[in-house]
Amino acid sequence: MDIDKDSYTKLIVLILQFLDEENYKESLHLLEQESKIFFNVNYFRETIVNGEWEKAEEYLSSFTKLNDNRYSMKLFFEIRKQKYYEALVRNDQAEGVNVLWPDLKVFLDLQDENYEEIFDLIDLKNFRDNEHLSRNVNKESARGISWGDLKSLVEQNPTLQDKLIFPRLNQSGLLSIITLICPNPGKKTSIKEELIYLILQFLDEEKLKGTCHKLEQESKIFFNMNYFGEFVISGEWDKAVMYLSAFTMPDDNQHSAKIFFTLEKQKYLANLGRNDQVQAIKILPNDLQDNFLYKCMDAASLRANLCDVLKESVKSNPILQDKLKFPAMDKSRLLTILKKIMDWWIPHCANSTTDLYKSTISLVNIPKVPYLCREPMIVVNSHCQEASALPVPNGLVFHDSSCCNDVSLQAGMKSSEKCGSRDNTYLADANSGVYGKSTEKLAEINDPSECQTLVLPDTSLTGGVTRLMYSCSGDFILALTQNATHKLWRWYCDDQHPSSKASANVEPQLYQPSSGLIMTNEIGTQPENALSCLSLKDPYLFSSSGGKISIFNLETFERLSTFGSPPPSTTYFTFLMQNIFAIGLDDSILIRCFDSKKTIAHLKGHQKRITCLAFSQNLNVLVSSGADAQLCVWSTNGWEKLASKFLLSKGEMLDCPVVNHIEFHQDQIHLLAVHERNIHVYEAPTLNHSMQWVPQESDLPITYATYSCDGQSIFVSFKNGCIKVLVAKTFYLRCRINVTAYIPPGLSSSEVYPIVIAAHPFQPNHIALGLTDGRVHVLEPLETEGEWGISPQPKDGEGLSTASCSAVLE
Repeated sequence: MDIDKDSYTKLIVLILQFLDEENYKESLHLLEQESKIFFNVNYFRETIVNGEWEKAEEYLSSFTKLNDNRYSMKLFFEIRKQKYYEALVRNDQAEGVNVLWPDLKVFLDLQDENYEEIFDLIDLKNFRDNEHLSRNVNKESARGISWGDLKSLVEQNPTLQDKLIFPRLNQSGLLSIITLICPNPGKKTSIKEELIYLILQFLDEEKLKGTCHKLEQESKIFFNMNYFGEFVISGEWDKAVMYLSAFTMPDDNQHSAKIFFTLEKQKYLANLGRNDQVQAIKILPNDLQDNFLYKCMDAASLRANLCDVLKESVKSNPILQDKLKFPAMDKSRLLTILKKIMDWWIPHCANSTTDLYKSTISLVNIPKVPYLCREPMIVVNSHCQEASALPVPNGLVFHDSSCCNDVSLQAGMKSSEKCGSRDNTYLADANSGVYGKSTEKLAEINDPSECQTLVLPDTSLTGGVTRLMYSCSGDFILALTQNATHKLWRWYCDDQHPSSKASANVEPQLYQPSSGLIMTNEIGTQPENALSCLSLKDPYLFSSSGGKISIFNLETFERLSTFGSPPPSTTYFTFLMQNIFAIGLDDSILIRCFDSKKTIAHLKGHQKRITCLAFSQNLNVLVSSGADAQLCVWSTNGWEKLASKFLLSKGEMLDCPVVNHIEFHQDQIHLLAVHERNIHVYEAPTLNHSMQWVPQESDLPITYATYSCDGQSIFVSFKNGCIKVLVAKTFYLRCRINVTAYIPPGLSSSEVYPIVIAAHPFQPNHIALGLTDGRVHVLEPLETEGEWGISPQPKDGEGLSTASCSAVLE
């Protein structure tokens, strides 16, 4: 696609910011070099103060050549001179000569006095007799002095002057734009992962090969078999090993060990072919050095078949299986998406001369695309009333962190009408002006004939359902029970039911692999106090029931690995960006990289165990709730705590897990917090209180609550068995589903009620309930109704309260 230079530059800048925020440092600096748009002075300084002279020259050479101008000439000379000085300080005259002739003789034509000075120093007996060398006794201070000279040369260099200032951007500019233009992407991958696919395609099309392949390695979402094969065909075994090592290590599993062994074996055989048997034996693994059974083979013949062998090995490796397919997408997909928004964005932001901190930007005409880099899994709701505005609750302020300046994108009412400042007058206006003076009665469902309900088939009931979730594509339901066993129900296609998506009209099968394996977690030493948790990262399941975290293959039910031995016990975990894993413990949170198995941060701020974690992709913040009645907000940039708030109603005990579930709304800003006696909505990252809903006393306690997939409804379950459906943006009660509607009389009991609710990933009125007796029920409204209930006026004793409610201690 043709794109003007200005738009191309803006896109590169946005990608640079994204790479920096995601900590893809090598990709970042390669793109700086290959695009030549921004000279990173801070990075250049790091190479100097660390004495990485080759890296410094390589970076500098991407922007200017030695003979471009006298400033460039002096820059290269100063780097090589400092490298030479440090060689002499180490009394390494041989290295000094090696530096002198190839690196410094190029300056001979300049008749530079520094060159003659260095030439005379080769035979100098005591380097402290020389002014320049004496300052190099302490290499750190010497490099600092050298950097001062180099910095001045960089700033004066006309070739570099227009590349030294990075544009002022808000956080997550590119990600914010993508979220604005595609608010409802497919659910199999995160928006960040899809954005990385788009960036990889763009880099490949623009021939920025180094950045492209480095980003493949740092992001770990796509294993480029063609690129890997190039090293195999050319016999560049070290490069093949380096690329593979970014995705897996030899001790990960037997498949990885086999691939690494094959590469090391070929490297060994290549050395034999050069009659260097001693060196060949040294590079073998220790346990093979004594097993000298390898014969010299024809290298060309080996490499001809090796790619096919390795391809099959890679395909069978569970760590690499889901990284081999690159999404099929139209050419120049990222440019196409950005071009749609550029004409809208620039007049509103980039070229504005007004105070953007105070301006209000309308989202009415913002362009939209139904999917990013793959076929859409869901259809964007067409009944949004705000003329293509963002799908956020009306009246809530959406703080966009986009690409130009700080802008508050306000959808709906003015600040004086925010939900957090509602009063009785506003409630009256809302009832009459927004929803009309409805005289209809509350929709109450009491009988199975008034809705669609299905009890999922089960051969054995093994304890209450503690965790319940749908697959991203909606074709199966997964449950974790109190006795640490998992159950998976899968919907299949047939002639009568062409769709494999979950439905109350079609009975699924309780899936059991041919191996007969059962997915069972390790149980901790105190099972009565253990919290269950699970997370899907297709095709793997991460799960815990108080013991170690287990990783299962969902096709075979095989336990692939375990990690995280208690104490302390794992209480909750979730994936953040790509392979970053947040693990809640008894009183703190670990942030770990799943691939490298390294701890990135250890977050301390709670006094009691973590009850839930929620991550906002738009804001790049993690929110934690604890049994200490506290919410905390953590920034992924340095993992600093941005805000915290204690939530304690009068008379309640501190040892009660006050907030047992938190969850972000679809807008990734508004946070649902579920308490046994009420539910709240807060705005991240400040934790400003927006709304509170207090149910009738006779229904309490609340056992769970969750948003519908479109963010328009909230489903709330109670210990008395009833389910209430609320309008998310107002908390108005629209429907009550009584326990008699889904539990047959013979099975009904005061001890049987929902513990957890799972919302279908793209059917907003479809839910599944996990009950205390181990059963799972699927509920949908009647096809003739289409949705649950209506939007009525609030009843006496049940509805909204203000942000200054006594249950919240600001």
